[in-house]
Formats: sequence, C-alpha cells, structure tokens
Amino acid sequence: MNKLQSTRCLIFFQAIVLILGCSTTTSDYIDTQPEFDLKEYFNGDLKGWGLIKNYQGKVTKRFTVDMTGTWEGNKGILYELFTYQDGTTQERTWYLTKQDNNINTGTASDVIGEASGRQEGFSFNWNYDLLFESDDKQIQIHLQDWLYQVDDQAVISEAKIKKFGINVGEVIIFILKQDT
Repeated sequence: MNKLQSTRCLIFFQAIVLILGCSTTTSDYIDTQPEFDLKEYFNGDLKGWGLIKNYQGKVTKRFTVDMTGTWEGNKGILYELFTYQDGTTQERTWYLTKQDNNINTGTASDVIGEASGRQEGFSFNWNYDLLFESDDKQIQIHLQDWLYQVDDQAVISEAKIKKFGINVGEVIIFILKQDT
C-alpha cells in the first residue's frame, strides 16, 4: 500500500469513528425536564398530526392519529387510529409494559417480536421491526423512534425508517393530550 492509499484509509477510518461516536443516546438527556413517563403521558385521549417522508426527504403521506391509552398497574394498552389524507385508515393496538430502570416494552399485531425503549429526562427512544403494507405486499422495516416531551401536553415523535440498515424514510408526529 502506498502512502496516498494509507492516508486515504486512515481518513476513512477516522470518519467512521467520528460518525459512530456522534450517535445520540437517551443518556444525553438524563437531567432534562419534564421527565417523560410513558405511562403518565399515554393515558387518556391524544391527537396527533404527522408526515411520512421518503429517503429523499419528500413528504409522501400526511395523516392524523387518534389515540387512547389505558393502564392497569404497569401494563398499558394504547389504541391508535391513523387517517391518511386519501381517506384510508389504519389501526394499531400496542400492549405496553413499564419495567424497572426506565425500560419499556411493547407488542402489536404488525410488530415483529417485541419493541423496546429506554426513557431518560424528556426523551424516550423506542426501537422495533414492523410489517409495513406497500403496493399490496408486506415488507419488514426497522423503526428507531425518538419521542421528546415538550411540556405536559405535547410530544414530538421522530422515527427513522430503515431497511437493511439503510435510512429509507422518516415519520414525524406532533402529539397533543386532549382534555379529559
């Protein structure tokens, strides 16, 4: 390997280390307020407004989502009804468990395996694989969903959509607690 190739390899590996070292974790938000509590926030009626973007950042769908959460102890059910701009609807029911150490888990009929997330400060990071309907077929995608509690009433959700580890889209939702 000549000197130019060695220099290029060194720069490439330094860039990889820099990129990997820059990823955000929930511990970055450990001392922030308000303290996000999945059980407290997703209890009662909520309304959301969202966008789905493709890999180029172009909005491909807009939607609203009506949610209702109920809890018994550390077990919760979150019902979601999505209504897209074209009038189509989609339902999802999450079965949630609030565990110790700021860990939460959940399942739903279109989630493969179990979703798992960690909460710190005003943030919650939720990761799961989902079966997604696309052109009359189901494809498996991975979502890395960050929820940020702005105040007692508002949460912003930003989910990266990945396929084979590559970003292929994004979902952004603004969620507002409704008066109960």
